[in-house]
Amino acid sequence: MLTLFLSALLLCQDPKPTPPSPPVVEASASKNSGQVKALPALSDRDARTAVRDFKRAIKGKRSMAERMKAVDALAIGANKAMVAPLSTVIAGDKSVLVRKRAAEVLSLQPAKQAQPAILRLLDGKKGKPAPPVMASLVEGLSRLGYRPKDWKMIEKMFVLDYAAERVLLQEAILDLVIAHKETKAIGMLLDNLDEPAPEDVDSPSNPPASYWEARWKAWRVWRPRVKEALFVVTGQKFSTAQEARNWLRKNPIK
Repeated sequence: MLTLFLSALLLCQDPKPTPPSPPVVEASASKNSGQVKALPALSDRDARTAVRDFKRAIKGKRSMAERMKAVDALAIGANKAMVAPLSTVIAGDKSVLVRKRAAEVLSLQPAKQAQPAILRLLDGKKGKPAPPVMASLVEGLSRLGYRPKDWKMIEKMFVLDYAAERVLLQEAILDLVIAHKETKAIGMLLDNLDEPAPEDVDSPSNPPASYWEARWKAWRVWRPRVKEALFVVTGQKFSTAQEARNWLRKNPIK
């Protein structure tokens, strides 16, 4: 009885207060708006202190939770000094969650330094980031300074693979197309408007059934965004790719 009484008493006690968390990046209500709450500008002195503390916090064998906390601490503000340490985490941390969080914080740093850093990471010369990380980088690029000349690289990311883990990345790319009314994306949009199916099931070059199943499942998720993107770019609503091609032949978009 005494044990039960003490257990009940402990449950009724207020939990110990937890220390306040660093600022968290908050997305706006509209996913397609590309707007987030900007971080306050941080002085060079405070930024140097934050980076110094960050390097100390991740030195040695640290747990994922400790590394995540260290990245969160860099969300205290925006300063060019934050770009390099965040880029290092994105390129090298073994946890996808930590790398994704670093990508989110990087996208809120000063555009002049963060935009080229994001392009270098997406280019993947040192290894492609995981799709969820790439999705956050694409969202950041859209906000910080996407340029039409970047489309060739972005398009390759969309069509490379239709695995389930890439759906989030494909949605981010479609959101970028919508936000920037990217006319160069029309071909990709048309290729992904209709329900995916092989033209010739008996062709030796036809991908296996697993490919078509994965592509159909991805298409089912983001097809509404494809239709929205086509409307934003052309000003017209289409039900099929052939309908869109017929219209575009008469109304070419440059």
